[in-house]
Order: sequence, then structure tokens, then C-alpha cells
Amino acid sequence: MDMEGKYRNSQPGPRPVVLLHHGITLSSACFALLNANESMAYILADAGFDVWMANTRSNTFSRGNYNYSHRQSEYWYHSIDEYGLIDLPAQVNAALQVAGAKKLAIVGHSQGCSVAYAMLSTMPEMNGRVSVVAHLGPVVFLDYFRAPFMKAMGEMRNDLYARTAKIGEFLWYRFVAPYIDVCRDYYNSELCTAALNLIFFGPSMFITPDETAVIFKTWPASVSMRNVGHWAQMLTDGQLRFQRYDFGSNCGNLTNHEETCNQHRYGSMQPPEYDLSKVTAPQAFFAGELDLMATTEDMLEQQRRLAPGVHAADYIYQSYSHMDFVWDRSARHALDLVDLLFRYAPGTL
Repeated sequence: MDMEGKYRNSQPGPRPVVLLHHGITLSSACFALLNANESMAYILADAGFDVWMANTRSNTFSRGNYNYSHRQSEYWYHSIDEYGLIDLPAQVNAALQVAGAKKLAIVGHSQGCSVAYAMLSTMPEMNGRVSVVAHLGPVVFLDYFRAPFMKAMGEMRNDLYARTAKIGEFLWYRFVAPYIDVCRDYYNSELCTAALNLIFFGPSMFITPDETAVIFKTWPASVSMRNVGHWAQMLTDGQLRFQRYDFGSNCGNLTNHEETCNQHRYGSMQPPEYDLSKVTAPQAFFAGELDLMATTEDMLEQQRRLAPGVHAADYIYQSYSHMDFVWDRSARHALDLVDLLFRYAPGTL
């Protein structure tokens, strides 16, 4: 997509800041993987934004830890709670400090949206540092989740396994890479595309074997079993809750890999919910009609729970599925996204 003219800004001086946050099993590479006129990070930079990209802890680009090795279970004790209540606020504050800006925009994809909700619903002061959140395929309420394989995995109660397993890493890239190396070959990539869509993200009309050969250079980017288990908990509890990690209520029989319980961690038998009505920063929604992970019903429930006036905009794309928001070379949503971010840019510097 050519950003010449209306959307290209080569003027010197401060630029509006935008922070991109990827989804589960991905990394910041998903925003810069394709050609410069096709990848979201480059499109926004060419449009005149100061672009920052977050990574969830322990993925390909965020492996460091002062206290633990990735071979230790404790290294993997993190999920949406840590990403939203510790990491994202630090990332926002660092970007604002370096850029010398008052506010930034957040563009989240999939779990990247959930992490933003966690931060904004729990830390009121962070709403004043965010001009707008653009939700690309936001996944929150898994009762409406329709990706068949992923839903089946959650219903098998892998959250129970994740809580007690000595294996902390899910989709270990160093282990998986030799097996998916064959997918980087063009002649095999069509089969790999079909398998990827079936197992994880649902069908795409726009991601071709050409893209798949590139995608498998960086995917999967590793994710903690606790992160996967956290989603499985919310899928199977049947209460339509977006809540913090459930450590269980049996405080008298903790194993070596169950380091606490709800009463010790939260002071209650049940983990607290993330209350979306406490979010005050504007929220805009980008939906794909064929998205099996971020369904229309899920987004409507998110919007219903927001306070009046917070729901800022809706964009719906025909024939779009979940991963088209980051892996479609045509980036059909890019112009709408740039327009939205510019609309909320005044007063952020």
C-alpha cells in the first residue's frame, strides 16, 4: 500500500506515538514481517507515527530474566495479568518518556487487546496516558469462541495440566522449528497454510502460501503454558467472565508447581474480574466477518460492558478472518486505522 501524499509525513520533529501489541503465540515480528508497504509497523511509520512494538515476556524477543532460566518452571509463571498489570504499563511509560509525549495510541491484535483491557480497567491513571485503543480482532469472552481445534483443547481442561505441569513453555520454537521448517518451502506451504488455519486461527481468503513461507520464519514465538491455561479457565467456567488467573481455592494442598491460591493472592475464593466499565480511554473496534476467534458476539459483549461514551468506532471487513489483520499483504484495514489514529493524535505531544 502506497502511503505517499495524504499519509506520508517526512517532516522533522515530534510525532504521535503508537504502541503495537501482538496476540498469543506471536511476537512483534507480525507487524514487520512483510514488505515495507505491507506491514503495519512500516505503514504507520510512513504515515508519520513514532512506532513502538511490545513483546510479551518469554517470547522470541523477550527471553531475559534476572532470576530464572527458561528451563525452570518459575520462568513461565506469567499470563495476561503480568502482561497487563506489569509489562504493558512499563512499556507505555517508557515509550512516552523517550518520545517526550503525553499520550500514545495502542493498537492491539487478539490477546494484545485483552492485555490493554486488563491495564486500563485496573489502573485508572493509565487511561490518561492512552489517546485511543484500536482493537484488531479483540478476544475477551471465550463463550463465543468458534475456532474448533482451540476450543476443543480448552474444553479438555488443559488449564488443569498447565497449573501443575513441570513444562512451562507451550509451542517451544526451538523444538517446533525443525518440524515446521518444511513449511518454508513454497511447495509445502499450501498444506501448512491449511493446517495453520484449521488448528489455530480459522480460514483466511487473503493469506496465501507465499505469506506462509515468510510467516513460519518467526512463528510460533513461544508462549507460557500458564497463558494458555488462563484462557482455558475462562472458556470452561461458563460464567462469561474476563478475570484474573485462577490459582484454585485449596490452600492446604499446594504442589511444588502451585505456588499460591486465590485466598492468598486475591483475598477471595474466586479471582477478581477485569471490570471493563472502569475503562475511560476511547476504544475502537476492527472486526472481520469470518473471524472465528474474535466473534461479533464477543465484541458486542465487550462494548456492552464499556461505560457510556467510551465505545468510539466500529470497522467491519467482509471476508476478513483473525490473522488477516497482521498477515494480509493488502492490509485492507490500514487506511481506516491511520485515519483513526490521526483523529486522536491532537494533544498527545
